[in-house]
Amino acid sequence: MSNRYSLRYKLINWIRLGISYIVLAIVAAIAVFPIYYIIITSINPIPTLASISLRTLLPESPSLEAYYYIVFKEPFLLWLRNSLILATGTIAITVVVAFITGAALSRLNIAGKRALMITIYVMTFFPFAATALPLYLMFASLHLLNSYIGLILAYSGGTAIFSSYLVKIFIDRIPRDYEEAALIDGLTRPGAFFRVLLPMARPIIAFVALMAFLGAYTDYALANAFITSGSMWTLTLGMYYLAFVNRATLYNVLAAFSVLMGIPIFAVFIAFQRYLVQIYAMGGVKA
Repeated sequence: MSNRYSLRYKLINWIRLGISYIVLAIVAAIAVFPIYYIIITSINPIPTLASISLRTLLPESPSLEAYYYIVFKEPFLLWLRNSLILATGTIAITVVVAFITGAALSRLNIAGKRALMITIYVMTFFPFAATALPLYLMFASLHLLNSYIGLILAYSGGTAIFSSYLVKIFIDRIPRDYEEAALIDGLTRPGAFFRVLLPMARPIIAFVALMAFLGAYTDYALANAFITSGSMWTLTLGMYYLAFVNRATLYNVLAAFSVLMGIPIFAVFIAFQRYLVQIYAMGGVKA
């Protein structure tokens, strides 16, 4: 009798496991297919969208002509350099401002703290695009248009506000006992801040850095408004120029540009993967 129930239990487990694998395979296929579709479109010698059929999903005559055209016949490396400079500067300013502000709001009893927190929370509801015109007028009066510093400050201001709120929430979950123990052991307040609190906040710092990178690296609206010189173009401006040149949409160029532009994003995700997993394991960043 026991053997019969044991076999039945194993059969049920196998069925559940099989269903789970089927569901996971379907979800994985749905997630991977857009990437595969972009890649096969990029190696299509004809600048049209690849038709979705079993025959055309395996390209018969793949070509790297679109990649060659982008890298060697257009200033792709210049656009990449400009985008990386803007993204790196935005990361540096955003991380410093967000961490100091979030830590101060979490650990210090400052006057007007609650009002400041409410203000920061409300400001996170406004779309960043709504500030494009005021930023343009302000930076035009300061003669910071068409410059790295102007765009970096514009990107950092919007990202740092939301990031400060996230850092504050994350640090609230870190017990104060660690810092108090460090103070008892002889560390100063700045020493406890940098040697205890900062290492424990690495996951949220990595998350903030990732958001800052993606915001600056993939932006088109502000870059299009602030940049007037071709030597300052970013990847998004270059993509628009190449993909829609001569009023014709070159889909293979657009797809190839997307693949090349996605490589740094993929590298950043891989570099921050360990910290992102810690964020997800903690249940996400939430109030």
